[in-house]
Amino acid sequence: MIFRKNNLILFLLIFTLYGGKLSSPAWAKSISPLKLDAERVPWTQLSFHAKNFWVDVSTHIELKRVPASKVEALLLASPKGAPVRPVTPQAFQMTINTTIDPTFRSPVNIHNRIWFNPVNAASLGRIRLRRGDDDFKKTYRFTEQGVFRHRIEPKNKKEASLAPEKWTDIKDNFYPFDPELIGCPYVSERSLLIYILSAAAISMSNDPLSLCVFGKRQLHHVQLQKKGIYPLRVNYTERTQQNDTHKEGTINAIKIAISAEPMASDLKEAENFSFLGFHKDISIYIDPASNLPLQASGIISTVGKVKLKMFEAQINR
Repeated sequence: MIFRKNNLILFLLIFTLYGGKLSSPAWAKSISPLKLDAERVPWTQLSFHAKNFWVDVSTHIELKRVPASKVEALLLASPKGAPVRPVTPQAFQMTINTTIDPTFRSPVNIHNRIWFNPVNAASLGRIRLRRGDDDFKKTYRFTEQGVFRHRIEPKNKKEASLAPEKWTDIKDNFYPFDPELIGCPYVSERSLLIYILSAAAISMSNDPLSLCVFGKRQLHHVQLQKKGIYPLRVNYTERTQQNDTHKEGTINAIKIAISAEPMASDLKEAENFSFLGFHKDISIYIDPASNLPLQASGIISTVGKVKLKMFEAQINR
């Protein structure tokens, strides 16, 4: 009787700490450690472009290996939590530079750099820099108990024209979570989904891939679901160290739908998930033969449906 009472007290304590937002067992059980093979990733650089009447979007992605010892020196120190550390001699670094140029507004430049473990896509740290509108620089350090963020912004329009090092609006935050309670073997980062889709064998299975992904201030349960084969028009250049090959025509590509559900947090209002600027109806099309991501599509707020088509790929051979 005492044992049951103690269990009830423990349950109520956990329930209270998380504001009654316990994870759903239905999907928590589906999350399993990622088994990624970096050798499956054929690319080191990808370039995408989209243009319609409302917006012109370009995205350049670069992937490279960095010695673990050098990564540690680049990462921010966190005042809380046990930092997630490299588990292999070489960690990976992904850099994403995006320019969004709306027809009736000023262009926005967004720089993202993420360091992560290639075998499980566990994120180590991240830098996000936005210039042109709502300027900020945010540096993150991932720990086993949450994510620490150091944020700097210009305090006025005059400061916005200066380099980020001269901005004076500074704030630190720690976004806590309990990986065991919410069933997350690893916590990844949303930009890494394009690496995961190349490094995982998802194209060879109809089973969805479920993982825990940190957005801006909150964890999300993300599911990658194969939706079938679709004919896709392509027009891109494949670059290697030896030569360049232009490819144009139709490829039967695998469509992967990306869905996300916010997980337990102490935020007053759940944040919206985004990937490469998309917020809804997010899909990526993969070439089953080369494992290249050929197109990313979805809805961008205030712009509408956008299709980012790959026009150049640097191949690692």
